[in-house]
Amino acid sequence: MFSGLVQEHQRQVAAERNNVEKHRGEANLLASKLSDTLVDSVNAGVAEAFQTQKVVEQEARSLQAQAAKFSKQTQQWMGCIGAFDQALKELGDFENYVRTLEWEIQTVSDALERAATAGPPEGEKQ
Repeated sequence: MFSGLVQEHQRQVAAERNNVEKHRGEANLLASKLSDTLVDSVNAGVAEAFQTQKVVEQEARSLQAQAAKFSKQTQQWMGCIGAFDQALKELGDFENYVRTLEWEIQTVSDALERAATAGPPEGEKQ
């Protein structure tokens, strides 16, 4: 009787041990899956942040290139406007010169007309 109880107890202990091992294996598997899921979740956030950083850096490089291009175009426009301004100044100077020359020619012409209509001076004979 006592040996039957011992054997029954050993069978129950073995069954319980198998049950514990089975649950331990399931717990390890579930813990591993949980760990993988958490790591994937964290990695997804990190990957998204990394991807966003790459996009931002690419946009920054693009903006920098566009700013350099705009600066170069602005310098070219400034050069063209400066040349145009200088040409306008020269044109204004030339216009002033022509007006002065026209006035002087008109003055000489008027003097010649007055001299021609006045006749020869009195002391001179023809």
